[in-house]
Amino acid sequence: MKKLFLLLLLSIIGKSLVKAQTPYTTEQFTIDSFLNVSYGIATDYAGNPDTLKMDIYRPHGDANCQRPIAVLVHGGAWVAGSKEDYDLIYLSKALAKRGWVVATINYRLGTHKAANYSMYALCNTSLAAPCAYICDSAEIIRANYRGMQDTKGAIRFMKNRSALDSSDVNNVFVVGQSAGAFIALATTFTDLPSEKPASCFAIANAPTPDPDLITYACIPSSNDLSRPDLGSIDGDLNLGSYDASVKGVGSFYGAMFDLNTIPNSSNNPCVYLFHQGSDVVVNYQYGQVLGRVSWECFAQTNLCQSFYFYPFAHGGAAIQSHFTTMSNPPVFQADIVANYNYMNNCLSNGHAIDNIALRTQNMVDLFAARIALNGNTPQSNCTVGINQNQAPESSFTLYPNIINATTPLQINSNQPEANYFIYDALGRLQQFGKIHAAQTKVDLQALPQGMYVIRLSNGNQAQRFFKQ
Repeated sequence: MKKLFLLLLLSIIGKSLVKAQTPYTTEQFTIDSFLNVSYGIATDYAGNPDTLKMDIYRPHGDANCQRPIAVLVHGGAWVAGSKEDYDLIYLSKALAKRGWVVATINYRLGTHKAANYSMYALCNTSLAAPCAYICDSAEIIRANYRGMQDTKGAIRFMKNRSALDSSDVNNVFVVGQSAGAFIALATTFTDLPSEKPASCFAIANAPTPDPDLITYACIPSSNDLSRPDLGSIDGDLNLGSYDASVKGVGSFYGAMFDLNTIPNSSNNPCVYLFHQGSDVVVNYQYGQVLGRVSWECFAQTNLCQSFYFYPFAHGGAAIQSHFTTMSNPPVFQADIVANYNYMNNCLSNGHAIDNIALRTQNMVDLFAARIALNGNTPQSNCTVGINQNQAPESSFTLYPNIINATTPLQINSNQPEANYFIYDALGRLQQFGKIHAAQTKVDLQALPQGMYVIRLSNGNQAQRFFKQ
């Protein structure tokens, strides 16, 4: 009986120690959610404005002032999918319950379509997605680039609203699945202007799409066939106070077009990779995207038209192999399932997460270790940071804290020449300007009634005020 009691006690103590030593890895909180938060407007592939939205999930019941941030990116071959996809909702809730602030995002979708297309007699829309028939490989590179720009804008948006979310701008991670994983990896490692792909500059107009693809609603009513320069690698969403750098990336059955963008540096973000050999959509080694679908599953002559023109990419196993050749590879974990079976994977579910609970845990364990190295520990986070009334190097006060339509807000600051940023309750930037003196009055007549947060550019402190 004594022995049994001792074993039970040790078990309880052991579990307590593990929990204490590994923050952000154990589900222990309920969740608050904020759906359809707009983080910007950008021009899509066809020249139309696209309002970009995200869903934000936060832990409820914790007392952490510096929660890590995860931005999640859905898949769908760059033409479909959304932030409501099952895997993203699962991951969002799983991370929020562990103490993370999570944003699942929509990004610009769409590609210019093929000039020649035929469904084939034995094919139907359940076997082949008509909207995935592209005119050339540049369309995928450009779609991935637009997705990367949007994701970087979403990361900056989440950093900008850190005061609202009690989040840590120094511990941000990005996670994607399928096309979203391509985008997440590009977001992480494309950080030099010289890494902009050639096809993302201005190139020749796309051809007129096949009329059948119009029938399948793959073409918007306003479809500009020009392909202009897509701009900088950072895009133009939410620029200003923060960059879009991250401390880690999670890739679920994704790939990279160019491994040379991964720097040989000890400062690399950490990387989590999951991929299966049975994936016929994205080859887990090096292969053409949708190549196995075309040449093993469609067999070109008797089922569906092949997905021509898709670029080649390095899947999870190829990225892992590349890391082993580097003198300073990223810290990584690769959950690679070697179940490749030539000509016999078409009916398997290889383009999916085989055990989402296990893979999620493996990923957050890797990320949590990086967070701990960055000095983020929930037990001590609230002794400093944005929720404190005093932050000596960036201290400022407001007067009054409740204003009306005609009362200016007075900012008393010891930081001359700082910029101020005002956000609404959903984290949307509403107004900004410059602090020119120790006491600066700001006209807020244009703001509607409500609660707001103000933050200065040269410090972490933020304060709330109410306009009535």
